Amino acid sequence: MATTVPSMRARLGDVDYFVISMKAQELVDKVKIPKEMEGWKNLSIEERYQRDINYTRVRNQIAPYLASDSSRFFGAVVLAAINFGDAVLFEPLSDVTTKGLPGLYRTAATDMGFLTFTGGEILVPLDGQHRLKAIEFAVTGRDELGRDIPLITPCAELAQDDVAVILVPYEARKARKIFTRVNRYAKPTTTGQNIVTDDDDIIAVLSRETANNLIGARLVRFRSNTLRQNDREFTTLAILYNCNESIVTATFPEGKIDKTHLPDAAKQELYRAKVREVWEVLLDRIEVFADALSDPSEAGDDKRREIRRTNLLGKPVVQECLVRAFMRLTGPPTNMSADNACAALNGLSWDISESGIKLWENVLWTGGVDGKIITKNRLLATAIIAYCAGEQISNDAKSTLLDDYKNQFPEQDRADKTLPDLRRSSR
Repeated sequence: MATTVPSMRARLGDVDYFVISMKAQELVDKVKIPKEMEGWKNLSIEERYQRDINYTRVRNQIAPYLASDSSRFFGAVVLAAINFGDAVLFEPLSDVTTKGLPGLYRTAATDMGFLTFTGGEILVPLDGQHRLKAIEFAVTGRDELGRDIPLITPCAELAQDDVAVILVPYEARKARKIFTRVNRYAKPTTTGQNIVTDDDDIIAVLSRETANNLIGARLVRFRSNTLRQNDREFTTLAILYNCNESIVTATFPEGKIDKTHLPDAAKQELYRAKVREVWEVLLDRIEVFADALSDPSEAGDDKRREIRRTNLLGKPVVQECLVRAFMRLTGPPTNMSADNACAALNGLSWDISESGIKLWENVLWTGGVDGKIITKNRLLATAIIAYCAGEQISNDAKSTLLDDYKNQFPEQDRADKTLPDLRRSSR
């Protein structure tokens, strides 16, 4: 059955394409995901250039957003149209109007008009197959196996929404090129950039507030997840996010935090109050933190660089470990006061020096004063920091911690290893 839609014709390089809009349900019905096409399994590796769909991402992230957010929006889907003759099917407005157009509009009218689908076309996504599957999941409330999706209430309204489409007449060589270029050069956003833009994740919201209201935006790096030696910032937004997630989950152990929908206003304020309380204590009473933030202006940038060079607490990953350890010390069963916990943490050896850094080797530090942070050992480092600062743990937990510590060293060096004593007074 033939269908005619308004369209704009355009050209980029040697590729002719059309810009149209289609109803969301129409897209779901008409577009063929490459993997679902007949003969897909028999194609060569070169021919099977389309990536597989990440159904977990579609089910848990994109579809719930489309189903629940009335302000839902995304960019144009790029489709290749197989069995499509653009010379016959596109009629410019200048050809179909019954009245003469003013001169100002004549040129534009040659590229604006109507596009007719005869019904035999096969539409294949070059960019947007995850969004297309998410529309289907959101409208039906069911996943690729026909199972109900717990996070979704089917959204019939979405089916009638208009989706922008860029339509490219199919040529095998060009289609493959367009797909690979679009996906190869689409640079993924960093964790920090995602936190900046996420308004549905309460931890992201609280992390932006921590950065803006407590630390100062210029001292929190969000464009990357790490700090280099000469960067002026105190920490990164990604680390603040990890810290705040730890603060919330340690204080409100009520299960996994829903990061696709904000909690009710009362719970948001509970989370907000606790996060602020913890950071106000730490930024004031952890000596290195207070020193690094004593002058947030450009005049204090060199001090922050020097702290990062000489002290582990100038490193974002170590800051995260300290915050996690603080929550362990002040929570059950230790229940240490905030003042005592900060005093105990201040009393540990954080200096990057020949003698001091030796204690952290193979746990948080690769070795020597010119070493690097070991990012994979955050949980182990947190446990050791908390233990050395006075956390109450059982003998079994201490034995497990020792085994985990020993396993960071070559087997021949493990026999005589004991847990490091990080307290300054012990040295």
